[in-house]
Amino acid sequence: MEKSLSLMVFIIFSIMLASVENKVKANTCTEGLGNCQQCDERCKANHGPAAKGGCDPKFQLCTCYYPCGQGPSPPQPKKCYGGAGVCSDKCGPQCCNQNCAQKYNQGTGFCDSIGHTYLCKCQYNC
Repeated sequence: MEKSLSLMVFIIFSIMLASVENKVKANTCTEGLGNCQQCDERCKANHGPAAKGGCDPKFQLCTCYYPCGQGPSPPQPKKCYGGAGVCSDKCGPQCCNQNCAQKYNQGTGFCDSIGHTYLCKCQYNC
């Protein structure tokens, strides 16, 4: 009985150690992206299709999780920001994104609230 309990504890410990080791090998990086508007879309735009954006419901902040490179990563292009007017019922997130794509080379847009006003913000490579 005592041997089987020791064996069970050893097996559980080995499984836990292996799962921690796999997480370390996975090498996931994170980046804070501000508000939760189009969190996953902005994350994928910045870090590729394997990236996943998640919104913290308590603080309403977006965190992007993406696989880190094996070696030093190439320098990221500098991001510039611009505006494309006001987001409204008539022009929401999709319309904002479309306006930014037309206005800026490789531009993406999202609605961002400042007080009670929703502005269309654009992000693009400088």
